[in-house]
Amino acid sequence: MRISLNRCKIFSNAKINIGLNVFQKENDGYHEIDSIMAPIDLSDEMDIIFYSEAGKLKIECSDKNIPTDERNILFKTYKIFFEESKKEKEKIDIYLKKNIPSEAGLGGGSSNAGFFLKLLNKHYGNIYNEKELEELAMKIGSDVPFFIKNKTARVGGKGNKLEVIENNLKDSVILIKPIDFGVSTKEAYNSFDNLKEVKYADFDKIIKCLKDNNRIVLESHIENSLEQGILKINTDIKMLKIALNSVISGKKFFMSGSGSTYYTFVTELEKSQIETRLKTFVDNVKIMICKIIN
Repeated sequence: MRISLNRCKIFSNAKINIGLNVFQKENDGYHEIDSIMAPIDLSDEMDIIFYSEAGKLKIECSDKNIPTDERNILFKTYKIFFEESKKEKEKIDIYLKKNIPSEAGLGGGSSNAGFFLKLLNKHYGNIYNEKELEELAMKIGSDVPFFIKNKTARVGGKGNKLEVIENNLKDSVILIKPIDFGVSTKEAYNSFDNLKEVKYADFDKIIKCLKDNNRIVLESHIENSLEQGILKINTDIKMLKIALNSVISGKKFFMSGSGSTYYTFVTELEKSQIETRLKTFVDNVKIMICKIIN
């Protein structure tokens, strides 16, 4: 018997949240959000082999801390795709090289799931259109539909409302990810639930600033509801924020998603100077320079 192999490599990129408003918990235990998500060019790499024979999914990963069994979101993606499409499960191998840190608020797992779902759909003859893929993605996780579009978008509801917006921001982004700790999404939402008052981002103004490439005004309207909660309970995050603000005064640092990554916007002229200062004066962090993908 001859087994046909189909090999491919895909790059699944991260995202940052340019502001994140979280609202009170609904009766189903979930929170509605309002956020602007922008794709950035930091990417995981997935080498995928389709065997075109009945079988299972097998995952290997460069990061030994990431589970490669049913707990991995790629398994959930595989299961949902084959169950919904009524196709027989086939043997697929994935080698996942992680470049996007986990527990970082950068959407690494959701991105892996979204890009794998798009590839499965393409491999099996485009069973679903984009809207149907987004609905399928929602069953996998609330950030996954964003990665189906993978364009700067205002994301609302529980992640299921997506509106692509114009983003002409020219600046690069420096990511600052603590090496020794992360923040779990559950911890972030629990800390938010205990907040007495919340400051909210103004997305109408943020959308205008992104369109006009007006970074200075943009920064004055960014808020992150989850960061406000985390800063109350997580000493590590609090100390990191203090360190960032003291090392580069006048620079604004924003948490992406549920953290633990902070980012700052930099011009070409600022880029190397600020990167050097961060690397010199802030301990135990990984510094990554990225561009927004427009």
